[in-house]
Amino acid sequence: MKRRHIGTRRLLAVTLAGSLLSGALSGCAIATPETEQTEGTTVDYGDVGNAVTTAVPRIVGVRDLARSANGFGHRISLGLEVASAEPLTASELDAVVEAIWSALPWEPNTIKITAGADTAQGHEIVDLRAAAEELVPLGVTDAGTGGVSLTDMNARYGEWAAPE
Repeated sequence: MKRRHIGTRRLLAVTLAGSLLSGALSGCAIATPETEQTEGTTVDYGDVGNAVTTAVPRIVGVRDLARSANGFGHRISLGLEVASAEPLTASELDAVVEAIWSALPWEPNTIKITAGADTAQGHEIVDLRAAAEELVPLGVTDAGTGGVSLTDMNARYGEWAAPE
């Protein structure tokens, strides 16, 4: 009789621990856009647009800058306007990510990038996935059509420091 009671406690403890863990993880995985605290308050992105277009001349613009809380810190999301629909090379994407990492006035724990080009055929997606896979040790996940989310920038570019 005593053994059954101990087994029930263990089962209850494991179930409770699993429920708490899954609840905590699901809360961290949901990215919620930051809302402005007061009227007129905006997020400072520093000189990200100029830094990116200077780093890779084939990128002609940066659009849709957005910051969101993701449970571990803040993610920056942005779109690149590229002169041609050819996929970015690993060195081009590396220069873009390093430019973002260096130009932001706050430390992002995730950088989400999508890219597109206006061509004679219309707006085309620029694929970033193959280039991102070569940027070891960055963590890479797919984000949108051809886009990527990158983590572990400090492992590749060093500790983040506010721009001067």
